Amino acid sequence: MTRKDSVHRIHGGNVYEMARRLGCSPEDILDFSASINPLGPPPGLLEALTAAYGRLQHYPDIHTSALREGLARRHGVGPDEIVVGNGSTELIYVLPRVLEAGRVLVALPTFTEYVRAFSVAGVVLDRCYGTWENGLQPTARQIREHLDRHRPDAVLVTHPGSPSGTLLSESLRAYLVAETRQRGIALVVDEVFIDFCEEASFLPHLAEHPRLVLIRSMTKFYGIPGLRLGYLLASREIAAAAARHLPPWSVNTLAQEAGGHCLHQEDYRLETLRLVGEERSRLKKALEEMEGFCVLPGRANYLLVRMPEHLPNALTLQEALLLRDRLLIRECASFDGLTPRDFRIAVRLPAQNDRLLAALARWLQEVNRKSRPPA
Repeated sequence: MTRKDSVHRIHGGNVYEMARRLGCSPEDILDFSASINPLGPPPGLLEALTAAYGRLQHYPDIHTSALREGLARRHGVGPDEIVVGNGSTELIYVLPRVLEAGRVLVALPTFTEYVRAFSVAGVVLDRCYGTWENGLQPTARQIREHLDRHRPDAVLVTHPGSPSGTLLSESLRAYLVAETRQRGIALVVDEVFIDFCEEASFLPHLAEHPRLVLIRSMTKFYGIPGLRLGYLLASREIAAAAARHLPPWSVNTLAQEAGGHCLHQEDYRLETLRLVGEERSRLKKALEEMEGFCVLPGRANYLLVRMPEHLPNALTLQEALLLRDRLLIRECASFDGLTPRDFRIAVRLPAQNDRLLAALARWLQEVNRKSRPPA
């Protein structure tokens, strides 16, 4: 099995495996490979979960009613247009059955579980590759050519891109909505990081496109990946079909409680946007001043970096930072459409970001020293 064949097994945030390798505790590793809110879970969550402890003797709400109603108020849609799942990944795996799609156009690179989910369901995949110059997002011309040539039943785009962090342009968003609606095909938009730039969401188009599906996550922005919580927004018909394909009680009581609590944390939300925005800009500037690193203009809580060709590859860098500094970055060669010179880093707290920048600078000095010919 080649590495590309096994990409569905490669993810960021696997600090447990890395800790076993190093013989240390997971807490000893500073994880830049998983893009989680650096502030951690919102204030008061522990107390809210503790208060819900007594409800563990009952089954969870099978309909996730309270959380769906809270999300409906947040987004200005009906509760019957929302389906909550055990993380967005669970919802991804029901998409092929819900959409009844035999052929799907996938804009790459993207989260590897989409390709995995469609492939195991026997769906034919058409791949459309974005270029670095276009932020690793597709163009309208590419989309149109694929639609005309292959006539897929659905189109999948990622917004912000994963792992690029870039947004689809406003004109391309409008084109995608109009073109897929006119052709009567589904448009699936991965928006799991859209909380960091909500103003760019496809949500305003939901009412006008009967086959638009938005995939959302609450784990990234609210720092609760261990609880697994995601949801989709779609028409009543598609939402009802998705709900039928999910196993009963897939979202546990504590996850539902956490989701409801997070929706009321407005001060936390605003502080997250401020912190991530400032640190993202600072990191991007500092990285671009290093040895020819090229950084995409991401809008989420991570940055994708391409190393110049004269440096070793990103896997070498990942190993060096892990072994010496206990820092874990995400090398990105496993993403279809990326290269061994690409890596992604999460935006973390200022002191933690400083630690990463210092470690990168030390590594570059060592590489340059070793590459110099002897005097």
